Amino acid sequence: MSVHLVGGEMLGWSDLDGAHGPGPVRGPALTALLSAAAGRTLVVGPHHPDLIDRLPATELTVLVRGLPDAEALAARYADRPGVQVCCGSPEKLAAMPPYDTLIALDGLARLSSVESPQLTWGEAFDLLVSVVRPGGRLLLGVENFLGLHRLLALPPDSTDSDWAALGEYDDTRPAGLTRTRGRLAAAGLRIAGTWASFPEPLAPTALLGADLLADGDITGFLQTTLSPTAPGAPVPPDPARLTDPAELANSAGLANSAGLANSAGLADPAGLADPAGLADPARLAGAAIRNGAVAQLAPGWVLLAERGPTTDASAVDLPAAVLVRDGRLRQVHRDPAGGWRFADGSVVPPGRTVEELVVAATLRRDLPAVRALLTAWQAGADAGVPADQVVVTPAGAWHGLADPAEPAAALRRLASRLVDAGLAHLWPAPTDDLAATLATMAGREPAPPAGDAQGGGRQGWQELLLDRDRLTRELAEAHALHQWYDQTLTDRDDELRRLRRIVSLLSGTPTARAGRLLLATARRSART
Repeated sequence: MSVHLVGGEMLGWSDLDGAHGPGPVRGPALTALLSAAAGRTLVVGPHHPDLIDRLPATELTVLVRGLPDAEALAARYADRPGVQVCCGSPEKLAAMPPYDTLIALDGLARLSSVESPQLTWGEAFDLLVSVVRPGGRLLLGVENFLGLHRLLALPPDSTDSDWAALGEYDDTRPAGLTRTRGRLAAAGLRIAGTWASFPEPLAPTALLGADLLADGDITGFLQTTLSPTAPGAPVPPDPARLTDPAELANSAGLANSAGLANSAGLADPAGLADPAGLADPARLAGAAIRNGAVAQLAPGWVLLAERGPTTDASAVDLPAAVLVRDGRLRQVHRDPAGGWRFADGSVVPPGRTVEELVVAATLRRDLPAVRALLTAWQAGADAGVPADQVVVTPAGAWHGLADPAEPAAALRRLASRLVDAGLAHLWPAPTDDLAATLATMAGREPAPPAGDAQGGGRQGWQELLLDRDRLTRELAEAHALHQWYDQTLTDRDDELRRLRRIVSLLSGTPTARAGRLLLATARRSART
């Protein structure tokens, strides 16, 4: 297969290898949305080949701006005659026939080439909409510049791909989800679906639909979705896997989706930000869920729009949520009878998490309620499931949404998260002592201390400052106690010396001498 050069191609540039920027948009969670593609399909921007593999190959066109990427993709799809790989700038699309489906999950920022004029967001959007035929679909990814991944992250390092990035200063770019949807509507597009992407727009492990996020009855499920099940750090992408033509040609489909998740830094399902960020983003996500603002603070959105009216035959049933956890892909759909269900038929439980209930009871100083929650949790089948992964329904049913571990580890995790949440003043004890207290309240024998106990969240600057303030306070209290002990001992020593002086003075008086003589005489008389 030869590469079709459309003009404006960059001869020595690659977006897929991750050497010049963040790499392509990737992740098995996005594959569930690709079922919306039908007919002549155009993919623009850097997309991981595993995503392209899931698209119908009858009439598929892929446009990238870097020639090395185009050559690697051409080698991968050499045996698929329905795939055409183009290289160049997007301005040449206007001369091509319209497409039934246009996919731009990476967004519009990395379409322009240095060999052509730089397009603003609005110009690139108008260009893409013009090549979608009436009745066609647009699957568009949009980054939120006020998302959790940016709010709590340190300023990013500049990369080679930022040569003309306007970002939030592009006045043609709609700000926020509401304005983005309005911009699509103004272009004659009907919004067919909206998903918030977490933890980052380029590598989401959770896609949550707007209707799902608006359901206030499943806040516990949403919090378990955006909370990490185990501590972990992201692993950088493997550039060789994305640039070696032989590797690209040999890895087909999503058979290696687990490897993709690891190589793309998705081992932590809730790694919402860099571990050196300002705070644990999962906590802010939980606060956003409780306050109904999670959709506005999502790192990005994926929108499915249709141009003009569509027939019922062309409608697609897309999931309300797509989750990737522990290497498993799960989909959530609306239940016709009400509520939500996973694709395997299990119910998405309504209610709140055990951790949230314990925190609420703690803030009320309701120790009986805390004891009842801990006892019910540790006495049930979900004793080893972390408290932030167990949902309690209004009817009192318990649903563990993560694999169980040792109950002692779950208690230590809860203790650490209570301290990290700023509740150390309500539980004035180190993590291990608090874990022992929680275990005792739950009716369990306290486990031996574990010096490396972690709360399962990322330690950002906020958590480090909280730990510093807590340790400073504990050190000040210990220092004050030490000073009190020292002063008490000093006062007692002074009092003892004073009493000794009094005794010494009294023992030298005539009365004292006469008393000693009388006592000695009495003792001799008693012996005789």
